[in-house]
Amino acid sequence: MCQEMIPAGSVLAFLAEHRQALFPPQAFADMYAPVNGRPSVPPGLLATVVVLQALHGLSDEEAVGALRLDLRWKPACGLGLYDQGFDPSLLTYFRRRLARSSDPDRIFAAVRTVVEQTGVLAGRARRALDSAVLLDAVATQDTITQLIAAIRRVARQVPGASAGGGALSRLRLHRPGTAEDRLG
Repeated sequence: MCQEMIPAGSVLAFLAEHRQALFPPQAFADMYAPVNGRPSVPPGLLATVVVLQALHGLSDEEAVGALRLDLRWKPACGLGLYDQGFDPSLLTYFRRRLARSSDPDRIFAAVRTVVEQTGVLAGRARRALDSAVLLDAVATQDTITQLIAAIRRVARQVPGASAGGGALSRLRLHRPGTAEDRLG
């Protein structure tokens, strides 16, 4: 069962290069009130962390820890060396706003658009993204399930994807530490 994986470093470099095109501030304007509704953390940063969080299967706390300590995450998210990130609870609030918004699939639609325009995945026949269940709240699980469904829809639309193994089409939920992880 050999599947070609998109190396995490490639995704980090891709996000560093295309983050502003993927997640411009106006893309999230409808999620915040026009008066006194300015976000405390740029939504583009939160969206980038959500993508990396899903890619690496991290909890909110682990994702923010990676943002603070992993030097590869900083340029991918547009942060400087000494930027400390934000409180992990903001990821939960952001996902809730996203789920309640008029376009809850906007993050993955933006990724799909940039992938199509840049051809970054051209020539790859099979890809997989493994995402762990986030254990912080039932609402989070519902949101993650919706995000995974959106990723699967996007995967079917990536040009050049083979019928059975399109981009990100083998996405599945699992719990870290299960027999599946121990077996490799």
